[in-house]
Order: sequence, then structure tokens, then C-alpha cells
Amino acid sequence: MKASSDLQQHYSLLLGLIPPWAVVDVDLNMAGRRVEIEVQWPSGHQVECAECSRSCSIKDHREERRWRHLDTMQFQTIIKSRIPRSACPEHGVKTINVPWAGPNARFTLLFERLAIDVMIAAKSIKEAAKLLTSSRLAPIGARSAT
Repeated sequence: MKASSDLQQHYSLLLGLIPPWAVVDVDLNMAGRRVEIEVQWPSGHQVECAECSRSCSIKDHREERRWRHLDTMQFQTIIKSRIPRSACPEHGVKTINVPWAGPNARFTLLFERLAIDVMIAAKSIKEAAKLLTSSRLAPIGARSAT
């Protein structure tokens, strides 16, 4: 199920994206209980060098990367993006920083914060892992009564 522009705007607001970052697609997979949010930096906009914050042109874009984010209504949520790389005259080609995750991270900053809180509160790493994958549970209406 593909997204309307209202839904894209909705997720842009929820993610706290600051233009020119924008949600360009939201793919809702009901059977897989997953939401994939595609975020893009538009062509033609300058980017900041990750080393010196200098305004630079875009050299190219990296291959698509994916980050695990906080669940959306008990659906596993993934942010995906092809991140631009700056052409800095001083530092060369550098992948720009994204506002939702640290460099080379596989999880968003908000998901990392939740994971840390869960690990602190849980009795073990195994228990924390169970809690963090709870989005795999069946919908409330589909659970059997005991």
C-alpha cells in the first residue's frame, strides 16, 4: 500500500524532519506488519560536509541504507534512504550526516534510546531482546482468549 502526500507529510512531522529532508514514500505492508518510510534529500540542494560543515554540492548518493526505528502502531518501522555524499574541496567526498541516526548506525537514535532503557530495566539481554521484538506479536484482535 503506497502513501498519499498527506501520509508523507504526517511521517515527516512525526520524524521531525527539517527541509529539505522529506518523506517521499510510505509503504505499509499489512501482512508483514511493517512500515517502510523512504526519506530523501532533493537533488539540487547543497549539503554540509560531515567533517567541516562547509556547504558543498552533491557528488552522488550512497546505496540505499536502512535503519530500524520505533514501532508505528505495533508495526515494525524502517527508515530507508540513499544518503547524499558531499564534494568538499578540503575533505573530498564524504557521506553527509542524517538527523535520525549516527554515522554507520543500523538503528535510529530514538530506537537506540529505547533499547538502552529496555536493557537497563530488563532482567537480562535475552528479556530485553524479547521486549524489543514485541512488534512481531499478533494484533490484539487476533490473540486467542485464555
